[in-house]
Amino acid sequence: MSGLIAVGYFLFALFFSLIAFVLWTRIALRYFRVSSINPITHAINSLTNPIVLPFTHMFGKPKTPKSRYDWPCVCVLVMVELLKFIAIGTLFLGVKLPWSFLPLYTLADLIAEPCNLLFYALIIRVIMSWINPKWHHPLVEILRLTTDPLLRMARMVIPEISGFDFSPYLILILLKIITLYISASLPLHLI
Repeated sequence: MSGLIAVGYFLFALFFSLIAFVLWTRIALRYFRVSSINPITHAINSLTNPIVLPFTHMFGKPKTPKSRYDWPCVCVLVMVELLKFIAIGTLFLGVKLPWSFLPLYTLADLIAEPCNLLFYALIIRVIMSWINPKWHHPLVEILRLTTDPLLRMARMVIPEISGFDFSPYLILILLKIITLYISASLPLHLI
């Protein structure tokens, strides 16, 4: 029976991780001001609008026409994370997690997930630069927008050496250190 529980936990965590991934992507696209006519932005917005639009009434109209922050989406993301840990405690641990654990795990996951997403975005960008560095695709442009600020900071620490750019590796190591530290510091291994 424990095998079925492990599979169920994996599928449950995967479902919530995919929802969080789409919501984080929506937040990043808005923050980096990616055009709404970009096909990826259009797809992400149409996927998330059913759960985000009901919360837009709580925040009212933004004061600026195109604010960098998507507060309704952030609100939905926090609620999804809380729901995830309440359900994990109830369904898979057989207990209600203490109320003090819920904000802790939610905050930890809200820090670890963007680090993981940036980690994989950098890996994809490095591999794509080896294959064809001059690709012109909407996804490549989004990867460049999201990873360039980190790479610029890393290039100040490690400049190019003989034409090789080691800045992605420094950022990859730092992102993995952050996620491992957060995961190891929690009382129960749920993330």
